[in-house]
Amino acid sequence: MPAQIASVDVVRILGKLSDDGGEQSSRNRFIREYLSKYASPESIISDIEGLLEAYPTFDGDSESLGRAYADLVNRLAELSGFSVDYVKYSGREKITGIWKVGEAIQIKVAAIVCTDFEEAKGVARNALLILPEAIDLGRPFVTVGRLGMLFSMIEQIELPVSSVASILVTDDNYDKRISSFMELMLLAFKKELARKPQISLQKEWSKEELEEFIMERLKLPTIGMLFSLLDSPMLSEDLVDRINSFLEENESELVKGPMALGAIMGALSKHYSGIKEELVLREGKRYRLADKYRPLISEIKARFESGVQARTR
Repeated sequence: MPAQIASVDVVRILGKLSDDGGEQSSRNRFIREYLSKYASPESIISDIEGLLEAYPTFDGDSESLGRAYADLVNRLAELSGFSVDYVKYSGREKITGIWKVGEAIQIKVAAIVCTDFEEAKGVARNALLILPEAIDLGRPFVTVGRLGMLFSMIEQIELPVSSVASILVTDDNYDKRISSFMELMLLAFKKELARKPQISLQKEWSKEELEEFIMERLKLPTIGMLFSLLDSPMLSEDLVDRINSFLEENESELVKGPMALGAIMGALSKHYSGIKEELVLREGKRYRLADKYRPLISEIKARFESGVQARTR
């Protein structure tokens, strides 16, 4: 596994991910010298999470960061038992990979950082669309968080990938189908999962978990979203303005616009570390905070602001 460096750093170093140059292309170097070092789904999932948190304020080539996201998802599939073809960038149908299980199953994949219908235009209708967060596109998709959970469980309980691959080629709402299948897995393998503490079966956030999550693990744009939505519901444009006001107060780089909200939502979805309830809900163009966590997040905001005041005295 790569140590002390993340995909965001590699993209900054390479400048641009491209297929140009054949075997010595920056894309092949990224795969050969970086991605190939990963040995577990959990480490890839953590890197994807970091990439999505960095995406809204990334100061390099954002297209290349999107390409890195696609290749990280491809590597996640490889580690879960698929044979993967890394498709050339900028394909006509926006296919980013082809996942295979023997000769019986072949899944075309489009893993893209996408926030609305316009950005998804041109993606092949028969492709498995893998998004940072759930949005209404009028077509089937799976979120990378849900997919990461599934692949982690496959590794934890040592299931052959062929036993679950068919779920991903079903023309339906993939999140719902995967959720149903995961419930069966949890029931059937509860004892095995109980011996694997890295998979949490607790869905509700405790006060301690939520405070640690916000104060220690989130970056400022994501914290700004949570704190801003204490006054939710809020339209995307208004939410971006509130987040940027928060970032200005904390002397941090501003997010680039409503498109950044999709990446923030993807990073916020902490399905990677266990089955947890959503903190932010999207309803069309409106975002709102889950009502049950509003009082806790309000308390955490007060402590955050007290800490900032103490540091500036």
